Amino acid sequence: VHGIATPGVMSTAGDSYYGSTAPSAPGRYDYNGTVIGLSAYLSLFVPSLFFAAAYRRRMERSQPHRRVSDTVVIIVVALLVAYSALAVWKPQILTDLPLSQQSNAYYLAALSMTLFVFAASRQMETYTKTRLPMHGALVIAFLFLALAQLIMVAATFWTLAWWEYHLLMFVAVVLALGALFLELDRRRGLERFLPAEVVERVVSGDLLRLAGERRVVTVMFADLRGSTKLAEQLPAEELLTTVNEYVGVLAHCVFAHGGMLDKFLGDGLMAIFGVVPDTSDGAVPAARAALQMRDEIARTNAAHVARGLPPVGFGVGLNTGEVILGAVGIPQRSEFTAIGDAVNTASRLQELTKEFDCDVVLSSQTAERLKTAGLGLRDLGAAPVRGKAQPVEILTLE
Repeated sequence: VHGIATPGVMSTAGDSYYGSTAPSAPGRYDYNGTVIGLSAYLSLFVPSLFFAAAYRRRMERSQPHRRVSDTVVIIVVALLVAYSALAVWKPQILTDLPLSQQSNAYYLAALSMTLFVFAASRQMETYTKTRLPMHGALVIAFLFLALAQLIMVAATFWTLAWWEYHLLMFVAVVLALGALFLELDRRRGLERFLPAEVVERVVSGDLLRLAGERRVVTVMFADLRGSTKLAEQLPAEELLTTVNEYVGVLAHCVFAHGGMLDKFLGDGLMAIFGVVPDTSDGAVPAARAALQMRDEIARTNAAHVARGLPPVGFGVGLNTGEVILGAVGIPQRSEFTAIGDAVNTASRLQELTKEFDCDVVLSSQTAERLKTAGLGLRDLGAAPVRGKAQPVEILTLE
């Protein structure tokens, strides 16, 4: 675009597209009412609009990220194609638009700068929470783009000052890309412990300290029942494949409800819900994950029984309480986990599923947070729990 718009270079296609070749002032060419001029302003206005709209949506909902809908993508692509086609074959239609006039374009530029500053201020709030390089780089990039828009309208065309806005746009892109590589490296570390949706929430501003902090969460222990019967019928290789299939079902249910898979425990697992805080301290998503496990295990059993294999049951223990969350281990090898009495209690509750012949046992602390979730609960009474001086009130999910 700059090549064909530069005075004296390929400037014979008509004033309506490239602008007047006669300078309106020494060193200045008039691009008022031209496709080149309109495109220049739109090149910064359109991204400023998208950035500002994204931050406004983020304020209006609890979920910090949502994918752009296919409909929006289609509309945007269609508009770009239509604009390009008109610019090539019918530029007069675009030059007749009010926005192509210099006086109106100034208002458009002012709006662009305002939107960039708004996006920078919202991004700054996220950066102060996370201190992640990507967020800090975006703050600077948005401000550079706002300054680039200012220079575009204030500087004389084809002077050294006018070229400065190209440099600012280039620096903004380099900053964003460089910070992106750093963030991707950090994401890889988080994704060892957290599902993708939780990682998105963490990097978008929900603070998660790997150094250790006290947090009220819901701890889940899930274990398969009857896997020893499978060992009697299957060779070792097939047994491992089958057990992995069942354990995979449990893990996918954890991820589906935003839980953190802490570790696999033989033919079971430990998971934590509420690592990123919610109003129920993770109790509601944990309970829904347990109910989904019930459905998915039944579906998997149906397929295996059809092959002549025995069904496999499972037991889940849920408990809500205060734990210490942090990375445990040495620099060469560590894992993010929860430590505390609430963890031990959840493990003991999982063992009680055998005694009470049910697939889910949860503590009264967890049940208390499920009252408004519309989930069916059945009281199992008080039961002695290993490591507890007093019996614990327990319930199960209907």
